[in-house]
Amino acid sequence: MISIDELNGICRQHVDAVFRVTLRSVSRREIAEEITSEVFLTFYQNAASLSSEQLPAWLFTGAKRRAADYWRRRYLEERWSLEDTTEPATFTPEYSLEDLLAKCGSLKPIHRVCVILRFAQGMSRTEIAQQTGLSELQVKGNLQYALKLLRDAQTTCSPILPSTQELSADV
Repeated sequence: MISIDELNGICRQHVDAVFRVTLRSVSRREIAEEITSEVFLTFYQNAASLSSEQLPAWLFTGAKRRAADYWRRRYLEERWSLEDTTEPATFTPEYSLEDLLAKCGSLKPIHRVCVILRFAQGMSRTEIAQQTGLSELQVKGNLQYALKLLRDAQTTCSPILPSTQELSADV
């Protein structure tokens, strides 16, 4: 570790140049000040492993990397805030679940029970397994097979039925 006096001398010598590089990168004075202070704090923590020839390049590289990190975080925050403000799309099916099940005559009773408990009653696979006496793996398999049969029935028998894709998202 270096002494505080040595750190103050290095800071006085390089702080203006590091601040200018950072300000040019982020275009906001308060952010540039924060990044500059973080760079010098990191320098203080790692000063024992740096030689005096490496110092300016190390400081500028650290400032540029932190500025790039700032822009990455800002981009992600903006993207997430835009996604949070958009209203989720609500789906209103043309046909009820009962209509879909009635159109598909190839479903076995256990498939119908699993589909009704999952999508009409909103039960989880664990709850359906407890209710029916099946294992969770069997419930999952029955749901997947039932949805495949419903999709097949929709495409071959009745092209006017709505897509069952929203049902498969919860399997």
